[in-house]
Amino acid sequence: MEVCLTPDLRDLRRLAENQLGVPATLHSYQWEGVAFLYRSHSALLADEMGLGKTVQTSVALALLLNGQNEIRRVLIVAPASLTINWMMELSTWAPSVTARRVQGSAREREVFYLLPIPVLVSSYEQIRSDGLDRIPSNTFDLVILDEAQRIKNRNSTTALACRLLPRKRSWALSATPLENNRDDIVSILSFLDPSVGRELPNPYLTKKLESMMLRRRKSGVRAELPPVIFQDLKIELSVPQRTRYDELWVNRAQTISKNSSDGDISTALLGLITRLKIICNFDAPANASSKLDALKTISEGAGNSARILVFSQFVETLRWISDRIELPHDLLTGSMSLAERQVAMDRFRTEAAPRGLLVSLRAGGVGLNLGEATHVVIFDRWWNPAVEVQAIYRAHRFDREEPLHVIRFLVADSIEERIETILEEKKYLFDEVIESAETRTYRFTKEELMQTLELATGDFFLTPTPKKEER
Repeated sequence: MEVCLTPDLRDLRRLAENQLGVPATLHSYQWEGVAFLYRSHSALLADEMGLGKTVQTSVALALLLNGQNEIRRVLIVAPASLTINWMMELSTWAPSVTARRVQGSAREREVFYLLPIPVLVSSYEQIRSDGLDRIPSNTFDLVILDEAQRIKNRNSTTALACRLLPRKRSWALSATPLENNRDDIVSILSFLDPSVGRELPNPYLTKKLESMMLRRRKSGVRAELPPVIFQDLKIELSVPQRTRYDELWVNRAQTISKNSSDGDISTALLGLITRLKIICNFDAPANASSKLDALKTISEGAGNSARILVFSQFVETLRWISDRIELPHDLLTGSMSLAERQVAMDRFRTEAAPRGLLVSLRAGGVGLNLGEATHVVIFDRWWNPAVEVQAIYRAHRFDREEPLHVIRFLVADSIEERIETILEEKKYLFDEVIESAETRTYRFTKEELMQTLELATGDFFLTPTPKKEER
């Protein structure tokens, strides 16, 4: 492994926490990962999902961009569904770093590449379009590929564009660098080291991996991990979803007025919020879903031993996912008989991994024991977080040995974000007044429903239904 001269790990940690604003909450294995990246010109961080590859990378970037190294400009390439999450993680774990997300038309994206922005976050789709002709030479000192298994097909345009990105250093992050055959890892290695050819003898391949790769498993760092690893994944709507969402949002007052009866808007409010939440999940006419893209990325990165529970409050969402995801799975909904549910659960437990189970939040929140799950995905948020907690603890049983990875989706700039804000306010008030949360419940008032839609009473034009005269 190529390394640069650095202070020892304790000095790195002191610098990060005392001068760069890095939170003092990293585990020891994560600091080892930070040091590994910091010292490496070519690095493959292959930790299992849930061990914090994004966190370790963010801290290493903060150290490299501190002004004591040759690193001035960095490009992070990630699946489109994870780009907002990268911005959030950088703001938390590398607050001293200025980062921007590449957005807009081809011309607008070109400006991003030309401006002296220290860290750019781009998607694989953008790099596939821009990498071959819009990114000038000598633009970046470091290029990072997140979910690097995306370039496993060496002959794809995406892999070629990534290999041609101008850079001095190359890092790749992937929990599953070898998914199908040795060509997967060879393609990633050829990004990290352009001298790597297609016909790489196995002994040489092993030697290359030993020099470049750091991989830790949850079983190896179990003592340092919490029993449940929570990850809140903020997602941006796809263009078709955003268009549909904005159309409905702009006309929300008229929609509620039209669908209200007898001057009561409560049912209309709930109906509109439900429509907005479903658009956040998927847009059927355009066959588009940023959340599904994120779920596919999670299932790809979770490994061949993964058993993934996916919870949604909408059965139509689960059926839509079921028709489009390659992960072998079953459905579990409230309309199924007890015998049918048992078959679905047994298949989830015993069929060969990777395996999924798509569960209705109402049907799966209680009465299930699914301790074999390795991951839980909350596809959309419920009105009452206690129901989510019940669902999570269907998988986190008392006899569980491995940590459970829980990923909660949240769409940025949407009704989901507004509901989350109100729920957090309710939680804060509840905890201020009541010591125990055993019986915590959350009910939204009509005023709070209106708050989620940013509406006031004066926004409506309601015509009460005339009552029949008494005879």
